[in-house]
Amino acid sequence: MESVSIAAHQTMTHAPASGPADAFRAGEPGAAGTDPMSRRPYVWDGPDLEPARAVRKPGVGRGRGLHGQLVQQLGQMIVAGEVGAERPLVPEEIGQRFEVSRTVVRESLRVLEAKGLVSARPNVGTRVRPVSDWNLLDPDVIEWRACGPQRDSQRRELFELRWGIEPLAAHMAACRNHPEIVRRLGDVVEIMQRAVAQPDPLTFSRADAEFHGLLLQVAGNRMLDHLASILAAALQVSGGHVAGCEHLSEASVALHARLVDAVAAGDGESAETAMRSLLAVHPEVDRQFPAPREG
Repeated sequence: MESVSIAAHQTMTHAPASGPADAFRAGEPGAAGTDPMSRRPYVWDGPDLEPARAVRKPGVGRGRGLHGQLVQQLGQMIVAGEVGAERPLVPEEIGQRFEVSRTVVRESLRVLEAKGLVSARPNVGTRVRPVSDWNLLDPDVIEWRACGPQRDSQRRELFELRWGIEPLAAHMAACRNHPEIVRRLGDVVEIMQRAVAQPDPLTFSRADAEFHGLLLQVAGNRMLDHLASILAAALQVSGGHVAGCEHLSEASVALHARLVDAVAAGDGESAETAMRSLLAVHPEVDRQFPAPREG
C-alpha cells in the first residue's frame, strides 16, 4: 500500500517481516497476566510482499484508495494462507498496522465477508472462513488465488469447469440458427491461422478467447453467457495454457475450423465432439478425461 511505508511498519513492530511466509505471524506470548495487545503484534507487511502486488486489471467491485488497497492486501494474505482462523482479526490492530481508520477497516472486512472469506460473530470476532465457504467465482478471489499457492488447483478447476460447460454450449450453438455468428467464427479462425503463420501468440490468444465467448453467447443461455465472462477473466489472470485450444499450432486451428463446420451444419453431436477434442489436446487432460470417441 502506497500510504503504508515498510519503514513505518518495521518501526512499529519488534522485528521486521522477512518475507511472505512471515507476514501475519502470531505474536510471541508475553508474561502471564499481560494484556494480549501488549504482545508482539502480527507483522502485516514486509519488503518481499510488494512484488506480489503487481499491477493487474482491477477486479469487479473493487474499491479504490485506502479501502480498496486494504481489501486487496488482506484478501491476498488470507488466500495465501498467511492469515488463519486460529486468531480473530482485530480491527484496531489492523488499523494500527496499516495506518488506516477503523471505518476503513470495518468497510474492508465487510467486503471480505461478502466474498465469503471471513465471518463476523458476536463474542467470537471476525475470523477467516474455510475455503469451502469462499465465493470462488468472485473476480477478486479468482485473482488472489491465481497469485498464491492455490494457483495450480484453480487452473485445474477452471479446466474442469470448461470441460463441463463448453461442449454443451457447442451443442446448443449448433442447434441455433445464427449465420452471422457462424460467419464471425469463420473470420476468427482465419485470424488464428494468420497468427500461427507469423507467429503472433497474443493475437492467437485473443482470437481464441473471442471464439469461445461467441460460442457461449450463441448457445442462447444467459446463465452460460454470464459464466463465460467470469471464466474468461479467470483464465486470463491464472496464466498458462489450460486447454489445447490455447496452443499456437496448425492442429489447434484445424480443430477450431472443424467445430465451425459442425455448428454451420447444425450438427449438435459433432459440435460437442469437436469441442471435447479441442479441449482434450492438452497433455494434462489425458490424465483426467478420456479422449472423445469419434461418432
